[in-house]
Amino acid sequence: MYASSPWTALPFLLLLPFQTMCFQHGIVGFGIDLYPDLCCQACHDALSPLFLNCTTFMDQPKGGSSEGGMSGMGGMGMGMEDMPMGMTSPECRTANQPWLQTMAHCIQSRCDADGYPPEKQDQCFREHAVDGAAEPTLRDSLPPAGGAPMAELPADAMWLNITSLVNGDSYYSIHGTLGEFAREEYLHTKYSQVPAFLTAREQLRSFWADIIPTARRAEYPVYETVSNDPNSGPNYAKPSSSPRSPAPATSSPSPGSLGYVPNRALSLFIAVYVALNVVFSAVSFRSFQPNIYWVSSGFELCEYVGNRTGTLSLVNMSIAVLFAGRNNLLLALTGWSQTTFLTFHRWAARVATVQAVVHSIVYTQAYFEPGYGGAKEYAAKAAEPYFYWGIIATIAMCLAVAFAVLPLRVRFYEAFLITHIALIILTLAATWYHLVPHFGFDYGYQVWLYIAFAFWGADRLARVARLLYYNRLGSSRAVVEAVPNCNILQITVFPRTTAGFGPGQHSFLYFPGLGKFWESHPFSVAGWTSGELPVSPASRSPDYSVSNGGASETKRAPNVSTNAHESQTGEKRASIRFLTRVHTGATATLQRRVLSFSKPRLEMTVFNEGPYAGHPVAHQALLATDTVVCVIGGIGITNALGFIQAYQASRPRGGAVEEEEEDLGNSKRGILRRTKRFVLAWSARELPLIEHVQQNFLRDVEGVECLLWCTGSSSSTSAAMSSSKDEGVALEQTMSTTAAAAIQEGRMDTGKVVRSAVEEGRHTTIISCGPGAMTDEVRGHVVGCVKDGLRVDLIEEAYAW
Repeated sequence: MYASSPWTALPFLLLLPFQTMCFQHGIVGFGIDLYPDLCCQACHDALSPLFLNCTTFMDQPKGGSSEGGMSGMGGMGMGMEDMPMGMTSPECRTANQPWLQTMAHCIQSRCDADGYPPEKQDQCFREHAVDGAAEPTLRDSLPPAGGAPMAELPADAMWLNITSLVNGDSYYSIHGTLGEFAREEYLHTKYSQVPAFLTAREQLRSFWADIIPTARRAEYPVYETVSNDPNSGPNYAKPSSSPRSPAPATSSPSPGSLGYVPNRALSLFIAVYVALNVVFSAVSFRSFQPNIYWVSSGFELCEYVGNRTGTLSLVNMSIAVLFAGRNNLLLALTGWSQTTFLTFHRWAARVATVQAVVHSIVYTQAYFEPGYGGAKEYAAKAAEPYFYWGIIATIAMCLAVAFAVLPLRVRFYEAFLITHIALIILTLAATWYHLVPHFGFDYGYQVWLYIAFAFWGADRLARVARLLYYNRLGSSRAVVEAVPNCNILQITVFPRTTAGFGPGQHSFLYFPGLGKFWESHPFSVAGWTSGELPVSPASRSPDYSVSNGGASETKRAPNVSTNAHESQTGEKRASIRFLTRVHTGATATLQRRVLSFSKPRLEMTVFNEGPYAGHPVAHQALLATDTVVCVIGGIGITNALGFIQAYQASRPRGGAVEEEEEDLGNSKRGILRRTKRFVLAWSARELPLIEHVQQNFLRDVEGVECLLWCTGSSSSTSAAMSSSKDEGVALEQTMSTTAAAAIQEGRMDTGKVVRSAVEEGRHTTIISCGPGAMTDEVRGHVVGCVKDGLRVDLIEEAYAW
């Protein structure tokens, strides 16, 4: 969920130098070429272990009185157990004729076979034979005509005293081992880029579709209407064969309430994403034997599978971090909701975790392959720092995924959030210690990790930017009120400005007075004002404050909610209002704090981080709609109230258009400037909530047709409701265009509401926000209308845990 703002891209721009630094070495195949001159590398590796007559030897490992500085032929008669350690310097090789001629002949003959041109042979000879020296050159070092070597070095040779042919078996093993290893590392990189490319392509596809003038919807289209072509038969509508981007990620919890079920479009996208990760984790593996690194083909394959799944896990980890951010740049580009991105975040994290587990399993299995020491050798390896840091990272990832199941997120949100963040930080830190100290920058594995760091840092910088822009430092006050006789709170925040606020948005609020200043919680925006309109003195009520342990209780005459944005001098301040149902955690603490006073009203410090959501693309259908119908359940009314305010601001009054551009956050008359009819159909179980909204949000509303139901009626509230229970009574008879609409008892008939509002020849947009069962019903009725040839769009507003 995202509101387009100029500072959104700033953190990403600030991090560009950091990201450029990350890519200065690149990744294998893209900036890093492991063995660009494989034939030269194989010649070098086959010959470099041999001693030359200018090799310098250290003291013998046995006997305390061995000679130091032993060199030349003096060691030829010794066995391996008595062989001293030798060091051959670059200067030694550059001046040694057997070395130069043997290397030059090997490079020319072997690289000719590999198709290397002469200039590349010259370059690699300079690099591998003479340590970068300009002379002697490859041509200068070749054996004279007729002097080509005839004798091949034996496999167990230790000295190179005459110009010789490289041992064929040694060269073959080295060339094949390095070549297959380089091939596998390149495939790791190539396949790991596909998931990243797939997600980026889908975002960019949505972005480009959104800027085409004829594009009508982004995330939310369910069906598209086919025009009435006289040459193609009667007018009808059909399901869109290729919606440009997924619909909202959630509609109802899965069986057992372990998570949410994505809609079909997003489910298909996730299925493709998971399938590609499975395939790329399991294909294109080969074994080369005899191998200079691994004596067992089983160990070799474990190495390749482990590296592949490890690389893929890093890529998916960076994707998961990106999609978890509130200020994900792709939110601004695509208009997809944060719910959609959070759904994909969870799936990317699951895939990354499974790949990390497979990575760990195959590296464990490797030590039980033939030729290796089993548990003893594995235990010795696991004691190395880079290895056990990898184990720690895998365990932390598993715990982060396990503790993120829906029941835990809902019931213990604050505990989940801090635990989740701590586990992810541990995962990233442990992964760094697993990679960089051991592998350095040779393979580019760290690039994916640094990308994750950059995404995380950019999101945090954007959050700070929002806080600094919208809040008065040191005086960010808010009023928290308990709606009488129900489990609802109203929070009124007084920011520095409400620029950018509009319908369908939410903000994250910080409550430092509750003792957890680092926590923030999302709340839907129910209303906002810029503070530029005059206030009638008669509408104001006096207020006063009572200090209570750092928080002050503000007391006011009845009907305080409507005047919460007014100052004591009668001036109207910029304000944002939120309605929230009390759950466990922060809202429960707020409620206890408020109810501890004699009047259920509390003034305290609150910081606003927002707005989010409300992307123009998400509400593009509203630009051309004739009728808007809000089908709302429960506290989902907070979402509808923003659209009602937008509709009111777009209506002509007294022959002139009242332009409230700053309040509305849209140019001219806003996104509802063409809307002629607005219907609010709302059912809630608490009668006090309905009356509170009528009195404080709908009292001065004009032209909105209201249909209200109370589903939690009792003997004390039934008298206040409409006595009409006859199902034959038309909805129009109970509909009111004022805040005093009759409240009916019982459950809303969503089918009747939708059908009564949709008219042939008019474009209708249904906005649905409420419980999953209700939104599913509404979606089904919209589908029925579309199949009947009516022009209907559906916008589902939902936020999943």
